[in-house]
Amino acid sequence: MPGGGVALEELAAGLDRLDQEPVGEPRLRAAGVLALIDPSDPGLPLLLLERDRGLRDHPGQVGLPGGSHDAADGPLWRTALREAEEELGVPSSAVQPLGYGLPVEVRHSGFLISPLVGVLRHHFTPRLQETEVESCFWMPLRSAAVQVVNRDVSTHLGRLIAPGYLYQGHFVWGATGLVVDDLRRRLGQPIAGRPPTV
Repeated sequence: MPGGGVALEELAAGLDRLDQEPVGEPRLRAAGVLALIDPSDPGLPLLLLERDRGLRDHPGQVGLPGGSHDAADGPLWRTALREAEEELGVPSSAVQPLGYGLPVEVRHSGFLISPLVGVLRHHFTPRLQETEVESCFWMPLRSAAVQVVNRDVSTHLGRLIAPGYLYQGHFVWGATGLVVDDLRRRLGQPIAGRPPTV
């Protein structure tokens, strides 16, 4: 793992195995997202997307490619790969799955989001699902360019001050921010710091 070296190997060693499906409260529906890291860059950039501003749910928010588990997918990590290919054109051949990161409970929408952490095997040209995705970008997990900040945001509960990460004008918070927290913590980086539910 060229750019990530020992840090990425340590991160991988602490992940839950792929044959250990994440378990949450029975009332929560399973969802899988892909946390894809580029190991060729020492900053260990993470692939993120910006949702289309016309969407009913989470318009304009930064997220990870992913969605609801479908029984036809088989294991949950395959859901993450399928959705990443649908939303961003990430070929499954470009992803080396490492394991599951910390699951995030999103109680207001009834999901348990399980991040499949993987590394990029080879570069690809993104193909955006235009009805859902505005853009995509890579945010380094190890870089002083990523600021830990608090911002005023609008949510289903009204307006509130949310902790998160600011990078090149993009604000990463909520469930995606919690996944980033987990990855940065494993890499010894400062985190925004919240409980693992939103």
